[in-house]
Amino acid sequence: MKPFLLYCLLSFGYKTHAQNLLVNGGFEEENICTEYFKNCAPEAWIATSLFANYYFDATQKGAAKAHTGTHFVGLTAGSLSMQGIRNFIRARLLCGLRKGHQYKFEMYIRSPHRVLDSIGIYFSPQDYLYEKRYFKMITPQLWTVNGLDKTVQDPTVWQKVALLYTADGTEGYITIGNYKRVDYTGIHQAEYRHDYYFFLDDVSLVPVNPNEKLCAQADSVRNAIYSENERHSYLERKVYAYRRNPPPVQPLPSTSQPKVQHIDTLVIPDIFFATASYELTPTSFYLLDSFANKLSQANIDSMIIEGHTDSIGKLAYNEALSKNRAVSVGNYLSGKVAGLEDKVTTRGYAYLQPIASNKTPKGRQMNRRVEILLYRNEE
Repeated sequence: MKPFLLYCLLSFGYKTHAQNLLVNGGFEEENICTEYFKNCAPEAWIATSLFANYYFDATQKGAAKAHTGTHFVGLTAGSLSMQGIRNFIRARLLCGLRKGHQYKFEMYIRSPHRVLDSIGIYFSPQDYLYEKRYFKMITPQLWTVNGLDKTVQDPTVWQKVALLYTADGTEGYITIGNYKRVDYTGIHQAEYRHDYYFFLDDVSLVPVNPNEKLCAQADSVRNAIYSENERHSYLERKVYAYRRNPPPVQPLPSTSQPKVQHIDTLVIPDIFFATASYELTPTSFYLLDSFANKLSQANIDSMIIEGHTDSIGKLAYNEALSKNRAVSVGNYLSGKVAGLEDKVTTRGYAYLQPIASNKTPKGRQMNRRVEILLYRNEE
């Protein structure tokens, strides 16, 4: 036990905490539409087809596997019966990007067809759903061909795409799809009716600068994004109206660069909690006391404590367990450091942010954890 404790204490060095500017990039959170009160689309992401032909559940019989989790998205790359058929998917950013700053874009894609080199990533001020131009008139800023993992030769397996984007400061939305101006040849198989697909999962956009954080309004923007529950014919009517008379562009508040220069991270493994409980065990006290002794209250900007579980059990149960474990750690540390309580934020992510596969006992053990992210002002 002692070597492991030593590793934990030494591991909260200067690690960065990814500030993802895209919500629900793994497509696990499902939208409940107001028209049919059904979960047939991911939260925050809407495809230009406006139908429920792009959201896939890996738990369904005969369904393919997601990269992680149980959901992923599939988009039309072309059609066997008609020319120029495409389906794009868009999402609103949580915060505006800073002009001249770089951002790391990542996603995982796959397809049984040789189409992965022509997928584009397009940033725009206006919602792509209201775009009047034909896709052939639009040039995306990023292309997957420049960021594909070239070591993977089989296009049917999930491949990582990693790209750098330099912002111009006008970005409000991101759109992903096949922007190839001519249709592919030699494709004779369709995934849905006459359409052939490519699939994507685990999309993220984070600042390269570790000190660049989400804007203060990110939570309210996220709430606004999640309140967009129009799908099906409700969405068709909305898009029809706004394509004729687009709404004014609403600039997003830019990401912030606070004075926080250092981020210390501590990972508390599952073994420091009672089994299936949020009660801290006595073995955890040494680790937390050592961490508390290293805190300098004068330099603390904020502390975020995040709880995580494995995928065993229902989401609601795991959400409560992960949140309660984070709260237990926060309460313990607040009792050791005067004034810390007002600077602590606790979150519970259940099994939605795994760091290892939930298919093995070792992976599930790694996923059952609490992460402490301590933001310290530079002295």
